[in-house]
Amino acid sequence: MPVLITHTLGESARIVRDNGLAVHFAFGLLLASYAASTTLAGETALGTAALVLSKPVNRSLFFLAKFAGAAMATLLFSLGAGLATLLSARMAAGYFTIDWWAGGPLIAAPVLAFALGGALNYRDRGPFVSRTFVWMLILLAAALVWAGFVNPDGHLGVFGAHLDWRIVPASLLICVGLLVLTGLASWLATCLDTVPTMILCSLALLLGLMSDHLFGRAANHSMVAAALYCLTPNWQHFWLADALSGDGIIPWKYVGRATAYGALYLGGMLGLGLAAFRRTELRTG
Repeated sequence: MPVLITHTLGESARIVRDNGLAVHFAFGLLLASYAASTTLAGETALGTAALVLSKPVNRSLFFLAKFAGAAMATLLFSLGAGLATLLSARMAAGYFTIDWWAGGPLIAAPVLAFALGGALNYRDRGPFVSRTFVWMLILLAAALVWAGFVNPDGHLGVFGAHLDWRIVPASLLICVGLLVLTGLASWLATCLDTVPTMILCSLALLLGLMSDHLFGRAANHSMVAAALYCLTPNWQHFWLADALSGDGIIPWKYVGRATAYGALYLGGMLGLGLAAFRRTELRTG
């Protein structure tokens, strides 16, 4: 983004930061819904789930284990997206200039990760995707450490003095929202295939982003609107890019409350998913 966006009007850091957070949310939605749905719907359709559950494995444990795997993928993706957003915002922090002291390691990270993953795959035929992803995270973390110590002039300085740490709570809130989406996708995947699950998750995100407008205004006058407003996850609690405008910050107290809100919704989604999966008919082949 710092390289592609040209008409910044002197606000390149804000534009790159907001777009980075948007990419985190949008691609996180695709990853969370796809990972959660394929691990359940795919194995149910192929009969793998029935084979596993024919052993002394509890259905609840199987469902929660599949959710945990998808949630771990979402967490690792959020870590990588957060690191990349921090570095890209630092890369675009100067007026009409690009800070290559931070941008160089950021751009080199995926190239080196793919090279290392390919070399290790060629050496011992190990899994390419997972190793490349791990190396990506390691190299992004190393790039952040480098950018934290090196200032835009190329000299050593106080760690983190030129990084926009306000991005951290914003990324954490997006991560919480994505975990709630993962729980929703896991619930839907107990009775739907992958594509319908992803479509419904996208619709849930759209309705949640507009819930204040659709239901919140009428909640004081309509019981139906009030019920829908309470039941629909309000994703605006997790999307606070606008709060970073100017010198704005996201208080950590708010992060804690939003996390508790997300945890309650996630618990409800998982409870519904457990109840649905116990009644799901499994194919045997």
